[in-house]
Amino acid sequence: MNITFGAAAISARGRDLLPAVWASALSIGTEAYGLEDMALERTDRRVLMNARAVSGTWNAPTWLEDEHGRLSLSQPPVSVTQEVPRREWERWALGTLREDAGRRTVQPGYFGIALWHDGGFEAWNDLFGFGRAYYVRNDDFVAVGTHIGMVSQFASAPLETDDYGADVLSQVGFWPEDRSPIASVRRLGASEVITVGRHDEVTIRRYSEDAEHFGYRETEPDVQAVAESMAILTANGGEIAVQDPIVHLSGGQDSRVTAAAWIAGGKSGRLQTVGTLQGEVDIAEQLVAALEAERPMSERGLEHTVTYPNPGRIAQFSIEDRLAQGLLQWDGDFAPGNLKAAIRRPPARSRLTIGGANGEVMHGIYYATPEILALVRKLDHPVDRVAKAFAGRGNTESSRRSMLEFLEHQKEFTSALGHHDATALNVFQMTSKFRRWINAQLNSTSLVLLLNPVFVRACLDLTPQQRLDKVMQKALSRALIPAWEQVGYYKATLAEATSTTKARGIRTWDTSPGSMERLVHERTQWQQWFTPEFMTSIEEMVAAGEGNSAHESALNKAYVLDAIPDHVVGLERRRRAAWRGVA
Repeated sequence: MNITFGAAAISARGRDLLPAVWASALSIGTEAYGLEDMALERTDRRVLMNARAVSGTWNAPTWLEDEHGRLSLSQPPVSVTQEVPRREWERWALGTLREDAGRRTVQPGYFGIALWHDGGFEAWNDLFGFGRAYYVRNDDFVAVGTHIGMVSQFASAPLETDDYGADVLSQVGFWPEDRSPIASVRRLGASEVITVGRHDEVTIRRYSEDAEHFGYRETEPDVQAVAESMAILTANGGEIAVQDPIVHLSGGQDSRVTAAAWIAGGKSGRLQTVGTLQGEVDIAEQLVAALEAERPMSERGLEHTVTYPNPGRIAQFSIEDRLAQGLLQWDGDFAPGNLKAAIRRPPARSRLTIGGANGEVMHGIYYATPEILALVRKLDHPVDRVAKAFAGRGNTESSRRSMLEFLEHQKEFTSALGHHDATALNVFQMTSKFRRWINAQLNSTSLVLLLNPVFVRACLDLTPQQRLDKVMQKALSRALIPAWEQVGYYKATLAEATSTTKARGIRTWDTSPGSMERLVHERTQWQQWFTPEFMTSIEEMVAAGEGNSAHESALNKAYVLDAIPDHVVGLERRRRAAWRGVA
């Protein structure tokens, strides 16, 4: 993650405190990421910094300056409306990102801060709020950044765990709404802008409204507009990639669309398939063969590789090691499933990654068959389906109440947008889950093509039946790579996935033996969210060789939640030291 951070002292006390509090925040960021190449601008009442940690991935800067001031960016943004040659990128970025109208034309997945020469300060999140951006606002400071721990040091009151957010995470695996692991640190929302004027006045506004992108309307999806915008997006992404990107290609629906869009954009890349399931490899090889039959891969600047997880390498790091790194880098706001692999500080040089995240907007999430769709339509509200999917059988009663409250909020949100059919579940999945869950936000080296606003709008114009019929996937294949339309999809059955994973020994209890037992028998914080009986039953199932993905998922949530209260206490200790002696 490329740390992007800014703070404005908005009171006399804040100005007095700024050196000590900034020093505390900087020490936290340095421990997590090093910050050896940091760019910094400081005055007596403002701080702006950028780690400049992604120059090995993006051939475009994240620290820019012109006659108006400086911009600090979490990663280089990309236009979805016009092709931008590399030589024009700085001019385009400085002109586009300065105004709300320009920000509407940028691919989601980044976050920016501006510090103007007159002392004005402005931070904004991307169109859909996928940029990793957190803030605190009080009488002394406005602080905004990608790193929660750094931002937390500017809170004026003692830090506490956000129990409502943790309750929801214990069941669905992501932090809800604008919550973070710390109650006083909030997530900057979709299109949200927080501004501090030169006289320290603070305002918050939005540059786009939800109804524009997610509201119900009876319109046929414009597939051609999607294909054209995707072509612009992939051309712009490839233009500023240092190395050939890794483009994920599996047997499923979503990666096929993103891979087709990348290839149709004419940029070189490395198609990569994870070989855990042979069915994935077989379909990917058929897709590659269809490309080769039309034009050799080498002439396209493409290659295809199959990779395999290495349990031995993962096992070098215990769950406790992985968790410590996850807290240091992300302060507990990450998908708990990341504990299945080693968590390391990002390398200085890595390839840009192109994946299929957010593809759920184009198919029947939570209603994968006509039969389930019929059941959803009988519910009082489609989002009630989520409560049934995440029944909370192993959760405490108090955490379940928070979960049901969260779902009521989502029912109100989707209803206000006019969604009373199953498409409400697609809106929920994107705006609630994916905004907080996908791993792209944990680094600054991903380009999530399916966040393209034109694609999102078109997919939400699909009817539920059209999603079941894979209308968008087929239409985009036809528009981008016609030969791929004839190749079927692959989706592993539960039995296939379970048997393959068991044979490879890559469950967390295989790669970190003893960690589950230490959690269940030596730790106690997790009991706020899970019942002891439930956790003991998981331990017994694993011992009997019957542990499955649901058990692993619950354990991963418990590992994270058990560690967060102590982590917040540690951050509070540092915050209190920085604020010591303040009247």
